[in-house]
Amino acid sequence: MAVSVNRGTNASQTLHILPAAAWEKLHSEMRSVAPEAFTSDGAVLNLIGGEWRNPGHEKPYFSPNDGTHLGAYPMIDVATARHAVELAAREFPAWANTDLDERKRRVAECVEGLKRHRDLLTYLLMWEIGKPFRLAQVDVDRCISGVEWYLEKIEDLMGSRKPLGLISNIASWNYPMSVIVHTILVQLLTGNSIIAKTPSDGGIYALTISMALARRAGLPVSLVSGSGGNLSEALVRHPDVACLSFVGGKTSGGTIAAYLHDESRRYMLEMEGVNAYGIWEFSDWPTLAKQLKKGFEYGKQRCTAYVRFVIQRKLFSRFLDAYLPVLKSIRFGHPVLVGASEELPDYDFGPLINAKKVEELRVHI
Repeated sequence: MAVSVNRGTNASQTLHILPAAAWEKLHSEMRSVAPEAFTSDGAVLNLIGGEWRNPGHEKPYFSPNDGTHLGAYPMIDVATARHAVELAAREFPAWANTDLDERKRRVAECVEGLKRHRDLLTYLLMWEIGKPFRLAQVDVDRCISGVEWYLEKIEDLMGSRKPLGLISNIASWNYPMSVIVHTILVQLLTGNSIIAKTPSDGGIYALTISMALARRAGLPVSLVSGSGGNLSEALVRHPDVACLSFVGGKTSGGTIAAYLHDESRRYMLEMEGVNAYGIWEFSDWPTLAKQLKKGFEYGKQRCTAYVRFVIQRKLFSRFLDAYLPVLKSIRFGHPVLVGASEELPDYDFGPLINAKKVEELRVHI
């Protein structure tokens, strides 16, 4: 793929996909790293009861970057999800009784696998959820360093605590590695068995490779794809689910809370928020400018982004003096396109994740 881009000069620059990150190459590499997770024709599978199986009903999957066809989600029905939950729950007793040192060894083995395939996982995030190279790499690295921290501290953190049972994980698309995989590996380290649903808007391949590495290390994890609304009966309400870990929107989170609030099961709900800067009696404008720039990372598609500013009236002109240069400095574009140097650009963000997000932004404009 080659694209001619005019950057405001008399000459245009021809951009092309970085050869090392070409989708066909990455897909082939994935099948080489985890052949068990794909059908003979390259379709991704669900991980159920320790086996990669049941391709399910295919839902086409496209990159937000440019509409490149990435494959298909293997969407399962609720009956299959219930069966997956039951099989995942059966893995809990043996794993909970596994010595902590052995659990640490297996999780550490998975982490080493993530390190070996760091570049592959980074490139997958760039295609799947439109993260620029630097941010995609940070997503992978924070997952690795975060789990390594728990591996060092787990004895003190566990104390007399006991594993809960089967933990069901439903999470958003924006941080597949540093949120979803990181969370799963820590839950496994503490003696729980795991079932997770792939996010509907992206990340299935990065999660598939990660979970294949986890399963090879002997970790009791299951990974399924499907509509959150359809599968919630199994992933949220099934009596074998001892704990729910949810990261996502307020509407879905509210529905889950309404169902679980009077039950004895544990649940953790992390929902989207609208954060605001309050600026008054303030003078450290260079530091604020750095934070403002950082706030635009990934197009503010994260719950920690600051999208509102409450500013003391007398400071408003000073705020604009800091804010407007930041706007002019922001760089964005196709994460995998490069010029003649084949050096990936240091973009602040790539595309918005889907058409709905684009329309929401258009309304505000």
